Amino acid sequence: MGQQFSSTVLIVDDEQYIRTLACSVLTDEGFNVLEASGTAEALELAARHNIDVLLTDLHMPGSLNGLQLAAEIRATDPLVRVIISSGEDASVLQDDVNGAVFLGKPYRPHQLTNAVRMHIID
Repeated sequence: MGQQFSSTVLIVDDEQYIRTLACSVLTDEGFNVLEASGTAEALELAARHNIDVLLTDLHMPGSLNGLQLAAEIRATDPLVRVIISSGEDASVLQDDVNGAVFLGKPYRPHQLTNAVRMHIID
């Protein structure tokens, strides 16, 4: 088991396998983890919890994509750090002015934990 962190990570991905794996990896590393299968559920969780890091898939069903979800959450808490995950390349973040980090899919567990740790320490 990893070091214990007091940071809370909200994982948003419509693919259950990816979400479950990410939750397991980050929980084993000592993070507090919340999970949502869509943007509406993510917004509800963000309203009820103090989120430090948002890890969200870029493309999800519904009215918001990952960047739009991040903007909504940052509107109420501008200190939330954002990691956008996608099978596309990092150019998807070209319009993000708030410093979101890109994590390409498929990612390995150590890439996930490194991305989250970097965001917590910054």
